[in-house]
Amino acid sequence: MNHAVLIMLAVAVDIAVTFAIVLWVMKKRGMIGLFAADLSKVKSFSDSVHDLTANYLRSNYSGDADSLPGVLDGLLAQLDQKAQEQGLTLDRNALKMVLMRALTTGDIVPMKDAMAALKKVAYR
Repeated sequence: MNHAVLIMLAVAVDIAVTFAIVLWVMKKRGMIGLFAADLSKVKSFSDSVHDLTANYLRSNYSGDADSLPGVLDGLLAQLDQKAQEQGLTLDRNALKMVLMRALTTGDIVPMKDAMAALKKVAYR
């Protein structure tokens, strides 16, 4: 075999493996759900959840960090329902990214507690 053919074959295999790994990482992080949906719809949805998030947390979160995973789990269910009403099909990781964005703009939950609670919600 010619050296040029071997190099081209090695490059093609490398590109295929790299693409597969990037796709797998994006799927694990929930980014596939974001890209699969219309990005303008996702942005609109993300912007619209701030009031829902703030009202839900004011009603259901007492300030106890131990209860926060359960509260966020219930909020994720409401966000999923709202996304479906708007014609979006987002996986749980994509919804958690939207929720995290909403939590960072508010001051109801300390960011440290929110991050720890969302990690616990991931295993449910």
